[in-house]
Amino acid sequence: MLFQQQGFPYWQIGVLLAMGAVVNTLTQSLWGYICDKMQTVKRIMLLQLFISAVLSIFVFRLQSFLGLLVALTAFFTFYRPLPSLIDTLIVNAVKDNPSQYGSYRMYGSLGFLVSVFASGFVLNGLGINNGTYLVTALIALTFCFALPIGDAKYICAPPSFRSFTSLTKQPQVLSFLIVATLLGTTQVANDNFISVHLKNIGASIQETGLAWTIGVSSEVLAFIVLSRLGKNLMPLRLLPYISCLYGLRWLLMSFITDIKVILVIQILHGLCFALFISMVMQHLLKIVPDELRATGQGLFYTFVFGIGGIMGMTGGGILLDQGGAKAFYLTLLLFSLLAMGGFGWQWRTAKR
Repeated sequence: MLFQQQGFPYWQIGVLLAMGAVVNTLTQSLWGYICDKMQTVKRIMLLQLFISAVLSIFVFRLQSFLGLLVALTAFFTFYRPLPSLIDTLIVNAVKDNPSQYGSYRMYGSLGFLVSVFASGFVLNGLGINNGTYLVTALIALTFCFALPIGDAKYICAPPSFRSFTSLTKQPQVLSFLIVATLLGTTQVANDNFISVHLKNIGASIQETGLAWTIGVSSEVLAFIVLSRLGKNLMPLRLLPYISCLYGLRWLLMSFITDIKVILVIQILHGLCFALFISMVMQHLLKIVPDELRATGQGLFYTFVFGIGGIMGMTGGGILLDQGGAKAFYLTLLLFSLLAMGGFGWQWRTAKR
């Protein structure tokens, strides 16, 4: 919205937004390896928060496309790896009881839910051009809250660069990340274009906001339920069924245009995403060595939200433009079915 108000054409706005996913793909794993090599996640995270806060003061005030592109690239280099490092700290906290991942992760969803409500009122008061102050304030506040938290504990020697490269070549890890990327691409594509889809079928701004509220609220509830189910869940066994659930969601979205029914379908958002992210994280704990924990998280974000983000944003835009919502959601259905087959094959292979 800020870029649109500044007069940038849509293709330039798309390039600026996609730069985050590009930077994610190129730098995420490297940041994870730096954490593992230095055997600290907290100090790297604090550095990234500090630099992000400083850069955010200047970045969004630039008016030229090329200047903003360069500045955003620098900003995203430090800002985009933060979710991965936060997840690494969560994984470190629950490594002896992976099923508790959801009880920590739900706070991220809760924070997003609060921001959806609060940011609208704040931006109405400040004006969209002053929204950069809100971004800087939130990053600075995160930095302050991060100061007292504990660091990840490493009980192994720092990994060599050969260990890092060997992890990326392990068929078990690589195949799992590729399949997870197929499913993650559908999540990213829908998250970026559902507001456009709802507007195209006649939804009001209030209904679009309600759709997001329902989705994120169900996400918080799903994480709470998952955290209470205990250790009996088998991630690799459940992931084919989760992919099928995603497929059902995209199938319904491809044919239904009634806003009220879509609001009900949004309940599946929380269920799908909470199950997907929790089961993937739990399985990564099993297949990634302890000394490469942050590297493993970085690889996950590189593939699923980096490569998957690029595919979802660019491919989704083309599909919506050329084929409409039905082609868009049926393609997401196809990706979900491919993921279901991939996870199913990995489960059968693991049982042998």
